[in-house]
Amino acid sequence: MLPTMRQRLYSAVDLIDGFNPFDALGFTLTRDFEVFRQFVSDGGPVPSSLETRLLQAQHDAEIADALRRFLKDVDRPLVGFMGGHAAKRNSPAFADIARPAWSVAQEGYLVVTGGGPGVMEAAHVGVAFSRNDMSDLDRALQRLAGTPDYGDLDDLFESDGRVRKSKRKDVAAARDWLAVALEVRSAAPSTMPLSLAIPTWLYGAEPTMPFATHYAKYFQNSLREEALVNNSRAGIIYGQGGGGTLREIFVERNYYAKDVDNFTPMIFFDKGGYWLRAATYEGTTVRSYGAKLDEAVPDMLKFGICARLKPDDARSSLFLEKVAFTSEVSIIKDVLAKHSGVARRNMTFALAGEPLKVPTFRMNRA
Repeated sequence: MLPTMRQRLYSAVDLIDGFNPFDALGFTLTRDFEVFRQFVSDGGPVPSSLETRLLQAQHDAEIADALRRFLKDVDRPLVGFMGGHAAKRNSPAFADIARPAWSVAQEGYLVVTGGGPGVMEAAHVGVAFSRNDMSDLDRALQRLAGTPDYGDLDDLFESDGRVRKSKRKDVAAARDWLAVALEVRSAAPSTMPLSLAIPTWLYGAEPTMPFATHYAKYFQNSLREEALVNNSRAGIIYGQGGGGTLREIFVERNYYAKDVDNFTPMIFFDKGGYWLRAATYEGTTVRSYGAKLDEAVPDMLKFGICARLKPDDARSSLFLEKVAFTSEVSIIKDVLAKHSGVARRNMTFALAGEPLKVPTFRMNRA
């Protein structure tokens, strides 16, 4: 049965209700997984009937409105943390992103992610312990590292909706992954610092990351991506990632920004230099991972800005000062602080129903 009539955003408890840590299939007993199973049965991203399409659309519209009301009540500038779901809990990339999230949350920003595992989970772990000493965060990260991943959850179902027998080992790994997350979550303050996750049932095979306080979960990934990028008005911090992260980097919003104030800061953060080097290969096997963007992104943005606005060199440099490739938290804070006032004003106009006061963008045009 698909969920409808959402008057508020989801909580972690809403999504993981039914979880049984003592059952090897306990991860599949959650409310979240039940919805995912139905989503797959109904055709996944291409609903098999108009009735299903309408129910999903109604749900997503209600989530969008609940998100609007939540952001209006919270009234804090949002900083997006984006990155890949594949970063394991015992990897440097995971721990490295948790620490700037811990610091950013202490500055009063509302951290928002795509709500998945990997880099996204790491950011929420950082926020969850942002009222604690860094040593508490380090202990949490160490405990999580003992259960680094949740197995391979692709192609889970038989034609009748049952979990394939060949996947039971992976499902048990997902159970363990979630159980450890809940154990670590219990060590955080009972009233955790606010953070927002915007996941989708398109990736519903992934176990629910339980470290956010609020979840705006959508059926349609396109709506979820729009909500995630457009609401991250104070800036976006990119941890290492793949296709999904690259899509979020190359969205047109900054390319079509009409002035410096409305150019969203883009911060590429990875202590291992992921964004500063190209991947290397042995034949067709990846030897070392990387996505060298430190020249491509500024060049692309400069092309868009100069072709449309024809600024002088000084004005052009003001745009590109908001694009940083850094692993220094102090630089991240400085870039965000310079833009936070504009971000707050734009968010206020948008949530108050005054969109004409917010610059419009020529999105999805050649």
